[in-house]
Amino acid sequence: MAALMLDENMWVAIAFGGFIVLVWRRGWRAITGMLDKRSAEIRKNLDEAKALRSEAQKELSQCRRMQRDANQQAKEIVAAAEKAARDIEKAAAENVERVIARRRAQADAKIKAMEAQAMQEIRNQTARLASQATAALITSKLDGKAATKLLKTDIANIKSLDDSP
Repeated sequence: MAALMLDENMWVAIAFGGFIVLVWRRGWRAITGMLDKRSAEIRKNLDEAKALRSEAQKELSQCRRMQRDANQQAKEIVAAAEKAARDIEKAAAENVERVIARRRAQADAKIKAMEAQAMQEIRNQTARLASQATAALITSKLDGKAATKLLKTDIANIKSLDDSP
């Protein structure tokens, strides 16, 4: 019985060791369960992060593709706009040339008409002045006898015109 009579320190150490073993068994399950649960949660988060990263990579590549397409469309639009601008400029230049030619022809026609009108006015004025000068000359140089002779000659000329076939 002496062997069973160990001192108190030994009994405390044995009790403590038994307590640790019991706590270890129960605590180990709880700790490993908690760690397994935490590990599963971390694994789930990692898988989710991988899936999100994969999705982000797909979105990034799609955005880059869309950007390339948009840049290509922008280049095509700019090229089409430049071509349209050149075409419009060319058409405008041709239109301006036609308008200038038409206005030049109109101006030439107006100038010719004005020249013709001016020449006609000059002729009319010349004829009027010649008539007035002739009338003044005849009036100043013609006496009664010469006027009668001139009148008879003119009457004879008019009769000869009437008699002609």
